[in-house]
Amino acid sequence: MSRRLRVVLKVSVWAACLVPAAKLAYGWWTDDLTANPISYITNELGQTTLRLLLLSLALTPLRILFGWGWQMTLRRLLGLFAFFYVCLHLSVWVVLDHFFDWREMGGDIAKRPYITVGMLGFTLLLPLAATSTTGMIKRLGAARWRRLHRLVYAAAGAGCLHFIWLAKKVRPEPWVYAAILAVLLGIRAWDAARRFGRRRADLLGSSRMDSTVGPASRPGARLLILLVVLLAGCASVTSRAPGLAVPTREVLPNGVVVISQEHRASDVVAVQLWLRVGGRDEAPAELGLSHYLEHMLFKGTPTRPPGSIDAELEGLGGNSNAFTSYDFTHYDVVVPVSGLRAAAALLADIAVNAAFVPAELESEKKVVFEEMNLTEDDPERFLTRRLTEAAYVAHPYGRPILGTRELVRSLTRDTLNAYYTKHYVPGNMVLVVVGAVTPAEARAVAAETFGRLTGPAPVRPAAPPPKPLTTGAGEDVRRSEQQAYLALAWHAAPTGNTDIYAVDLLTYILGDGPSSRLNQVLREQRGIVQTIEASYIPRQVSGLVSVTARLDPRQLDAAEAAVREVIGRVREQGVTPAERERAIITAESTYAFDIETAEGLARNYGQAETTWTLRDEVEYLKRLREVTAEQIRNAARTYLGDGNYVRVRFLPEGAR
Repeated sequence: MSRRLRVVLKVSVWAACLVPAAKLAYGWWTDDLTANPISYITNELGQTTLRLLLLSLALTPLRILFGWGWQMTLRRLLGLFAFFYVCLHLSVWVVLDHFFDWREMGGDIAKRPYITVGMLGFTLLLPLAATSTTGMIKRLGAARWRRLHRLVYAAAGAGCLHFIWLAKKVRPEPWVYAAILAVLLGIRAWDAARRFGRRRADLLGSSRMDSTVGPASRPGARLLILLVVLLAGCASVTSRAPGLAVPTREVLPNGVVVISQEHRASDVVAVQLWLRVGGRDEAPAELGLSHYLEHMLFKGTPTRPPGSIDAELEGLGGNSNAFTSYDFTHYDVVVPVSGLRAAAALLADIAVNAAFVPAELESEKKVVFEEMNLTEDDPERFLTRRLTEAAYVAHPYGRPILGTRELVRSLTRDTLNAYYTKHYVPGNMVLVVVGAVTPAEARAVAAETFGRLTGPAPVRPAAPPPKPLTTGAGEDVRRSEQQAYLALAWHAAPTGNTDIYAVDLLTYILGDGPSSRLNQVLREQRGIVQTIEASYIPRQVSGLVSVTARLDPRQLDAAEAAVREVIGRVREQGVTPAERERAIITAESTYAFDIETAEGLARNYGQAETTWTLRDEVEYLKRLREVTAEQIRNAARTYLGDGNYVRVRFLPEGAR
């Protein structure tokens, strides 16, 4: 190869190696690093390190199989770029993840095996990078230098193991990298054995073997080419929405739905009980009872006195949580896998045998009152509540989930128990088990615990559709804060409606992050708001799109007009392909973050089963990717008009 060609080749490799860094820099500049930028950057830098490291290790096998030598001058260059990217990868962890908290980082290295192995790989690369100069090669001598640099295989192995340990079985890329490394090592071992055989044959007087591969070895060459193609393919495989096994769904004879999925990211299992009952099912005299049950169920049963449930969970090494919505109520337990049966038995017990000890019921009223105070004191939470009430006047979705102080204060055990026994029946229950267990194990435990429950058939009248909104509806609320708050809301597609995917992407484009339209126009260009965002809550009967902003009270009218202007432009002109693509990437990233844990994945499945269908949840990302720019525009035309929204404004007490 001529000197000029060698220069062109090296310049081309330099440019190619800088492309990943340039893409990340551009993403940072345009605020296009997904909804979880730290995780995204860390992943991209780590994968780039592995790709470059494996490419550098593939150069010698190429020479062995084909007799090529021109590529060997690139080995150090690729290795140094791999070291450059692993340093960036580590820097993100040190600076952005831990902000130089050395004690916390030391604890992570000692306690988390995947971090321990990753740090080992980085440590092995340090002497290799330090000795990758011509001067160090001369100082060490070629033979010693080559022996030292065989550590690169151990470093690459540690990198692959770090990635596998981190991703577990959820993603294919780490296994592809490991397979490529294994084949590269196999080729080197085969060559070493071949050369040993050649030397032995020489000692025995046999004819000298050729140093290149003959026709019989071409399958090995084809295998190497295939693996290099796989390595290049990994560079384009998205990691934002890893593929998941399909969950299993079964219905026990008593009506309890059981959803399970094996998810071995860690040796824990999430066991969740979901009820098809929530705030929308309450009569006017029952406001807040769904939420009050959420507080009371972990307080005890006839066989588990007050305090014993918390002690039992602590003994199992687990924790609990609960949540109430308009459409459902859910109870969440996360325990080591050995505690699966105990956790399921606990949830089955509280599902039908809650004791409602009078003393506990009375003391919990103070907790609920404090929760009401916290909601009213937080302007953003209270704004969301008042906006929901304004959007759903005379509709179950417009009622306060916490109830009213008067109803909570007068609540009796008999009233709460009557509501409980009416709605907490097997036909309303969904048990979700996600974690380091097989579906067969989960079903056996479900049958043994929840399968024994009995009760009448559930009765749940269909909720009526909300009344259409008209512009002008809304209210102004005086508050003690010095800044004003503006909230606008439109009725939108409910769960089960195929428009939900387009509406979802529409709200990402309008108000998710600094690059969204509302942020660019109202905050960056005109400076009339401090913060602004759009959100979409798809409930079973009616979805709600909202736009909320914090701003100077003098800008309230201008901000509302600007929001209408931005939305009107989407209705008239639509969205760009780049906006659509960015919204899909952000949605994928958000979804991947949500299902990263067994608890998060179980929560998605439980909410899907109680508000739409499990199949819809499993196919969510696929359907989201199929949405066109025109469908997003049509969603804006269908739901976000100038004459069908409500407004709530929080004004400082002294403002006019």
